[in-house]
Amino acid sequence: MSEFVDKKTARCHFLEFRASMTAKSVSEQGCALCDILLALPQFISADSVLLFSSTRNEPDLNAVAKAALSLGKTVAYPISHTDTYTLSFHSVNALTELTAGAYGIPEPPATADAPYISPASICIVPALAYDRQGYRLGYGKGYYDRFLDGFCGITVGVAMDGFICDLLPHDSHDIPLDIIITKTGVIYTNEASFS
Repeated sequence: MSEFVDKKTARCHFLEFRASMTAKSVSEQGCALCDILLALPQFISADSVLLFSSTRNEPDLNAVAKAALSLGKTVAYPISHTDTYTLSFHSVNALTELTAGAYGIPEPPATADAPYISPASICIVPALAYDRQGYRLGYGKGYYDRFLDGFCGITVGVAMDGFICDLLPHDSHDIPLDIIITKTGVIYTNEASFS
């Protein structure tokens, strides 16, 4: 399916589809997406890498975190503030620093430093699905929409097979991502930013 009438219909479709995936498929696709992400020029030149902890059959990006840390990059994860539906990112030195937080998703300590964000920073943004224009379908609470509104770095989505569409429904306040990574390659949605 390449187009959806509304976000609710699309969300139901992709939640059901992702829940039906086998652990083996999610693992294999996650590994492939990590390899492509690690070779991305924007990742190689990034000073800080903002990641998410995978949940509910999302691709596991732990290999990216470990590689970034070994390269001396700042690695940060979000804390979800459920009272305001906002995110704050905090740096970690090891994945063992993450513990279950809001929604049961691993989060860094609230006392950890905030990362320095520059135009070279890269944020890997989770979603249920993405389209080729860079728009994403989230879970409906707007956490990342609020964060991305003030983010000055490069935004990247990682799409497993079946989770990229020609067109997703989006609103005027939705912010498209710069890059979408798929198992078969990289889609630059705003190539002028990287010329």
